Amino acid sequence: MRIVLLSTICLCCLLAGCDKAATNNDNNRTLAFASSEPRLAEVTPPAAVTAPTLSTNSSAKSDNDVPATTPLTVTLPKIAYDYKYNFLLPADQVAAAQRAHIAACDRLGLARCQLVSSQSGNSSGASLELRVASDIARRFSADLVASVAKAGGRAIDQSISAEDVSKEISDTNARIHQRELLIQRLTQILQTRAGKVSELVEAERSVAAAQEELDQAKAWLTELQGRVAMSDVEITYRAIISAASPAGRDQGPLSETIGQSWWFFTATLLAILRLLIFLAPWAIVAGGIFVAVRAMRRSRVNPAGDGADLTPSEDIAPVA
Repeated sequence: MRIVLLSTICLCCLLAGCDKAATNNDNNRTLAFASSEPRLAEVTPPAAVTAPTLSTNSSAKSDNDVPATTPLTVTLPKIAYDYKYNFLLPADQVAAAQRAHIAACDRLGLARCQLVSSQSGNSSGASLELRVASDIARRFSADLVASVAKAGGRAIDQSISAEDVSKEISDTNARIHQRELLIQRLTQILQTRAGKVSELVEAERSVAAAQEELDQAKAWLTELQGRVAMSDVEITYRAIISAASPAGRDQGPLSETIGQSWWFFTATLLAILRLLIFLAPWAIVAGGIFVAVRAMRRSRVNPAGDGADLTPSEDIAPVA
């Protein structure tokens, strides 16, 4: 009985000790977890990276924040263009093509196209010089080539030349500005009449010379600006004259050479005939003068000879 009681007491003590140990372990775990939470709280997580959002307000603010800069001014070059065309057409189409080009220029008006000179002789050739607005000069030239092609001709030579006159215009503007300032200063001196008489007279001469240079510079500037605004178009018309091929048909190099040779022969023959016709009256007058002078000389010589023949010779004895 005692043994059973002792064993029961020991078992109860052991159970009590286990419960206490378990309770201590639970308390330790709770304290450890509680002590670890402040450490976790002290560690701040990294900030989340978010993509920037684009909005009109933000862009407007950013634009306002940027300091304003002075824009760069780009000066375009001042270029004067010259167009030259050499057209080869049938002989009966030369005058018609020239008239068509003049009519096309007239339709544009004086503000955009101006007739400078026009030369036309016979059907062998002609020439035309125009001034066309630079903004339409290239299109106008293409229309000229197209009209010649419709008339049965073609452009055998065409060229476009350009000249940059920007520096000349800039220098002329600077010269004009300098002369205007000089005239203004000299005029003030003359108005105040401060100085000697000789100085005032010299100032008047300087004003006159500066004014003359100013007028010349302004005239040159106007001419340069006109060359930039209006392009020169020079046109030469040459005729196709050939017996081997009918007029108006496109010819090859051999036929064209034969035609040009025939044209040169006929032109030379025509020039010689014109020269002979021009010299014929002078030759007639010169021949008449020559014949008259010769007749006068003969009339002077013949009476002297006749008198010598009629006078009897002293050496011949008279007949009994």
